[in-house]
Amino acid sequence: MKNIILIVIISLFSTLVYCQKATDNFAGKWKTDKGIIVEIIKKGNVFVGTSSNAVIILNNLQFVDGEWKGTLIKPEDKSKYNCTAILEGNKLKLTVKKGIISKQITWTK
Repeated sequence: MKNIILIVIISLFSTLVYCQKATDNFAGKWKTDKGIIVEIIKKGNVFVGTSSNAVIILNNLQFVDGEWKGTLIKPEDKSKYNCTAILEGNKLKLTVKKGIISKQITWTK
């Protein structure tokens, strides 16, 4: 019984710590896991991220139904993937989805 209570408390705490907010600010320069620098700016109610050569990498990141959702665009072949974003200090964790496959990548500020 003590283990169950401990698991519930840890789950609730982790949910509160990593809770997404509509006021999250993704603006700034981020280094991708491949070493590319992406500058994210806010345009109206959405965030857009471009590489140094003005190629859009992250598009239409907006707060929908309690989470940040957008489109990640692979610069090599322009393929598009749905993604969700979580801001954790100086880390931006993106979960990229294509069909039933998903992958988590982390960018650092």
